[in-house]
Amino acid sequence: MNKLIAFLAIPLLLVVILGSALAMWYDTLKIKTTISTGDVDVEFSERTGQSIHITEVGQGNEYGKPWVANCSASLDQIENEDLGNPYGNNDYELNITIVNGYPCFGCKVENLNVYNSGTIPVKFKIVSVTAGLLGGTMYSCTKVLEDSTTYYKCDVNNDTKDDIHVWGCFTSLEGQQLDPGNWTSFTFETHIKQGAPENSTIIVQIKIRAIQWNEYS
Repeated sequence: MNKLIAFLAIPLLLVVILGSALAMWYDTLKIKTTISTGDVDVEFSERTGQSIHITEVGQGNEYGKPWVANCSASLDQIENEDLGNPYGNNDYELNITIVNGYPCFGCKVENLNVYNSGTIPVKFKIVSVTAGLLGGTMYSCTKVLEDSTTYYKCDVNNDTKDDIHVWGCFTSLEGQQLDPGNWTSFTFETHIKQGAPENSTIIVQIKIRAIQWNEYS
């Protein structure tokens, strides 16, 4: 009988011990993090007192007049920027148009202002400079450094001839930092060369990307 009591006492003792373990008191520390992300957004915008200014350059006194060739610039909604980029806004884009152009005609556009309307500092990167005939293939223009001046020479129909040259202070945007709420400005110049095809519509497209400043390389 005593042996039976002893055997029964052991399981009861284990239950008491386990019950004490399950009833252990504890407290928990919690860490909560709330993150509000910023916004990368730059745009062409006319700055007060600095409207777009155009200078036409021809060859000789009888050239460069409106009745021969004309250059104009406007801020228009041309196309969705950065297709495939869900964060790109549909801001105005710079549209420069030359009508009735001819070899040696040039156009200089000044006071092109860019504003950082976002909350993140950005650095600029020239992604591509391309040119081609309307509706045709766009070809990459060749970057040239000559006498401390950077310009791009463009062959619009792939016939190995220089058709268009573009340059200006836009080339200095590469690597430039623009902080939120600040402006920067640049110039754009284009020159029609002897190789340009006659009676054609030529498209030149420059893509400049604004990248969060800490990811620029």
